[in-house]
Amino acid sequence: MSQNFQEPPFDPMEDTHPTQTVPKVQFDSRGNIVRPTPLWRRLVGLVSLFGAFGLTIATVLILLSAGDDSSTTPETLPENTNTVAQEVSATPTDLPAPTATDAPVEDNTAQTQQTALQVEVQPTLDPETASILLSQPIMDNSGTGGAYTQVERDPLSPFTIIPDRPRNEIITYEVERGDNISSIAERFGLDQNTIAWSNPRRLVQALFPGDIVTIPPVDGVLVTAIGSTRTVADYAALYEVDDPFIVLDSPYNATSLAGLSIDSVPPSGAQVFIPGGQAEEISWNPTVVREEGGSGGNFISFAPEQAGSCGRVANPGGGAAWGRPMSNYQITQGYSGFHTGIDLAASVGSPVFAANSGRVIFAGWNSYGYGYTIVLAHGPFTTLYAHLDGINVGCGVDVFTGQQIGSSGNSGNSSGPHLHFEIRFNDAPQNPAATIGF
Repeated sequence: MSQNFQEPPFDPMEDTHPTQTVPKVQFDSRGNIVRPTPLWRRLVGLVSLFGAFGLTIATVLILLSAGDDSSTTPETLPENTNTVAQEVSATPTDLPAPTATDAPVEDNTAQTQQTALQVEVQPTLDPETASILLSQPIMDNSGTGGAYTQVERDPLSPFTIIPDRPRNEIITYEVERGDNISSIAERFGLDQNTIAWSNPRRLVQALFPGDIVTIPPVDGVLVTAIGSTRTVADYAALYEVDDPFIVLDSPYNATSLAGLSIDSVPPSGAQVFIPGGQAEEISWNPTVVREEGGSGGNFISFAPEQAGSCGRVANPGGGAAWGRPMSNYQITQGYSGFHTGIDLAASVGSPVFAANSGRVIFAGWNSYGYGYTIVLAHGPFTTLYAHLDGINVGCGVDVFTGQQIGSSGNSGNSSGPHLHFEIRFNDAPQNPAATIGF
């Protein structure tokens, strides 16, 4: 029997291989197929992970072991010793007990002992010793001739002494009110002749605030070579220095005489310092000339080269009683080797009286720094009244004790209104306070 065969309709969604297993396919967010990681790659990654973990554990154990070996605990150091030698043992690292399969562990305790450690201990000063040291005077030998002198302690730095160091250069100083050649020399530790010989001679006669004074480093003479034919040797001989190399090799002339010999002529304008040199004799007080005896009698003159001098005046002989040269005053400076009188401060115009009966031998301006000055003669005595504002007497006039002869002022080298009063016996300054009660 024949029948017509009809093929069933094709369903495209129908599974045509029902017995075959088809792996599931996964897609990522972009629609790409996500393929599984091969097994061998997984194994390699797992091995690498365990290897890194093992390396980390080994590193930690090595660090801990090194830290334990280097730690030392020194014992207490003995007291009152400067150095001690001490053996310090290292604390061994705690190790796990060995298993049956482990090799026997060698005892290395002796090898872990540290080498003897030298520890320096700084000594300390006990309070009793410090008190003894502080109670002792400090002696310094930087003064003249190396003689030792006691030095005052600084309570903030009891063990520190900073002596004055010698200068090695020539400096300058600006004069202030109240300065004089003597006080400036004392300030810098020099002889007053050194200051005078190293500066214009005008400064010896009249020193004013603002003047610039050259200060050598040591005693000697400072000269300026100007248009001279003198050699270095000539300068040394002129200022009484026997060895010219003292001048040539002096560190104070390192610049001005550089490259010269003792027979060389220093260039014009060069300053040449002669260490230890001596120049002309300088009169630090106005000159007093006395003519005693003879048929003409006794005569006296004071600073005959000055404008206020009365010239040759007959000396009247000794005076009478002494009296104060002022009635209202305040003593601002007393007598000393550098100040040959006494300063009595008073307002300008205050009356000045004769301290004894005598004769006027000087009345006028004095350029030695005294300003307007009066000098009276009293036989072997003379009295001087300086820095006046007014003069009431003239040359050769006889005055008596307590008579007004002038008025106080601020003339000459003066730092303020006052009377500078001097008493001289045989022309040597005396302390006025020893003769008159001030």
